[in-house]
Amino acid sequence: MRGVLVGLVVALAACPAPKKQGSVLLADSVAVNEHDLRAQLIAELQDDVLKSYERDEPPESQSGMVLKEIGAARIGVGPGDVLIGNELDRAPSRFPLDVDKSTFTESRSKRLEIWLSKDSTAAWVSDEISWRIQMCQRTAVIPLRLTALYARDGDRWVSVFEHVSFARTPTPTRAGQKLPREISTAVASRDLADDLSRVLSPVLRRMIDKAPKVVAQGPEGSLLGPEIAAEWHGTDVIQAKLVPGTVPLKLEDRRVGIVGRSLSKATIAYWIGNVTAELPARPGVAAGKAHLRATFVFERRADADGDRTWVIVQGHVSHAIDDNDLATAVFGTALISPKPLTISCDDGSRTTSKAPRK
Repeated sequence: MRGVLVGLVVALAACPAPKKQGSVLLADSVAVNEHDLRAQLIAELQDDVLKSYERDEPPESQSGMVLKEIGAARIGVGPGDVLIGNELDRAPSRFPLDVDKSTFTESRSKRLEIWLSKDSTAAWVSDEISWRIQMCQRTAVIPLRLTALYARDGDRWVSVFEHVSFARTPTPTRAGQKLPREISTAVASRDLADDLSRVLSPVLRRMIDKAPKVVAQGPEGSLLGPEIAAEWHGTDVIQAKLVPGTVPLKLEDRRVGIVGRSLSKATIAYWIGNVTAELPARPGVAAGKAHLRATFVFERRADADGDRTWVIVQGHVSHAIDDNDLATAVFGTALISPKPLTISCDDGSRTTSKAPRK
């Protein structure tokens, strides 16, 4: 029985007055239980993420927490590595290059971070993955970045989107070069898309310092650009310049959705799409247009006036790289062919990954 017994007076002859009962501090108990529950949810998702690296299978993405007209998504390293909705049922490996299953590969999580939304309906994830391929009795290491959004559906976590990239300096698109796969535009609502675009505007214009409230500046906030050094966390996000240049990044085709079954009640929204950047000239490289890919996660929070506004909690912009360029960057002059992956060993022999996994 909860509560505090107050004001009870007992008048019994020759008997001492009964002692007052102490208050039951339910608030602390509830707080501890909520903390434990959130820690359990994070631990479950961490286990799911790490196991997904090992299994490297199509994600479980069918859920009422993801609007069917928007669908779940996966963006990979290569220009064509974009899967939406039902395409995920036959998703190939999230890791780059065509590597035979008999070739020893390994993925090591280097910096896995998971942040739970305030209402525990979703969580955003970031990690640095060391993707390792053993050939010629040596191990090639490919550093990858991963960001993702998950929704809590009953007693399970389901993938909303995943974005994997290989950090590199963006370059203008060359004539004949393969462009990133188009992403057909779909939005949960025009009002939502407009609201999120307004929040994104300072980021795309490289002017976050002029409107710092658009990005979360706690430990849960992060922005990643295409380059290796383009990484900002916490209070550093207001200094973020995702891509070099002065011309605002231009949003192209996009998919804008929410986590949840009701737009009015949703506290997590996301933006997935292609972005065009006008890159300035640099030594040896002329100015030109680069085609990039981007994902953003937003959380609806109450501001100082009590109004609910969207805030960016995670952003990831990447520049796709094809197998030939990636294999050359990893294996150098030892590379003979990217498809099938064939390299020369120190003893002059060749090692070939004959049957691609994809």
